[in-house]
Amino acid sequence: MKRIALLALLPFLLFGAGPAAAQATADYHLRDETSRLAVAVLGQVCLMNLGDINAVITAAAPGGPFGFIEAPDDVAKAFLKDRTGYVRVLRRPDFGAIVMVVGHDGICSVWSEFADVTAMQRHLMTMIERGGLKDGGQLLALDSRDTDGVRINDYYLMPAGWYARLLGARFNDDGTPPLALVTTISPPGRDPMEGMLSVSRLLKK
Repeated sequence: MKRIALLALLPFLLFGAGPAAAQATADYHLRDETSRLAVAVLGQVCLMNLGDINAVITAAAPGGPFGFIEAPDDVAKAFLKDRTGYVRVLRRPDFGAIVMVVGHDGICSVWSEFADVTAMQRHLMTMIERGGLKDGGQLLALDSRDTDGVRINDYYLMPAGWYARLLGARFNDDGTPPLALVTTISPPGRDPMEGMLSVSRLLKK
């Protein structure tokens, strides 16, 4: 319950009242652009640095190219819950808020204040087929379901080529084990953060 209350206050804690007003009038274009930004963060920060938490937080460093800031302690605790790790927040004009959560358990998640099911899937496929992950893997859809009105999509991202080699060097194997990629999208107005993308690979102990 405490986590829900903190998430509900997130726009006010980080940005003042502006995002709340934006949420009341958010249209498809806003959700599409915010979904695109969330996918870009997933790709350029989480996927490119998967398995190296120091590289992840460096890529999302305050003052870096994306423009992240540190999340307040109470907001960070709400997102991490019983995990340990780092929480960074990104706010750009004309976009909803983006929150990146990277845990020491190897899971890297990107939360999006505004999101759309179709837009999220389209931007994911664009990133993999024609964008930053081109020739580096294939996205396989595993399951799509609605749970209490929230759309959940499960994928396997199958690393190949240059990306498999990158992961192989980092994990000391051939780099081809699949990555678990999950997206969840809530209906507009239901939750303070409508979208979430998460990617993980089991770390060797």
